[in-house]
Amino acid sequence: MKRKLAIPLFGTRISPHFTYADMALLVDIDNGKVAQTREIALGSGDELERIQYFKSLEIDTLICGGISSVAERMFSGQDVTVISWVTGEARDALEQFVSRGLVTGTCLCAGRRRCRAGQARGKKTKTLV
Repeated sequence: MKRKLAIPLFGTRISPHFTYADMALLVDIDNGKVAQTREIALGSGDELERIQYFKSLEIDTLICGGISSVAERMFSGQDVTVISWVTGEARDALEQFVSRGLVTGTCLCAGRRRCRAGQARGKKTKTLV
């Protein structure tokens, strides 16, 4: 089974927020193994342009830090799985995704018992109509 995923970057780490990343790691996975990785420049653009750009790359999974609920719903509506509020090194997230699976809110920060991603899951949010 072939998959394509993207990880917005801040240096070598997962970008703290989807819209702030200048670069992204694109990964092709074939039969559960990483077939190819490459970094791409994202350039500037608003959230909608960025969503459209990622979709044009034909990704099926997005691993990211923070992301707005609107963007997450838009990706979901386009059959893109979003694994959000992940913190740490992008390569560590990729390794865990391939080997054991990765879930929303995962903290890959070595030596830290708690991180912001774990705290974000517990926050209550209000939905404005």
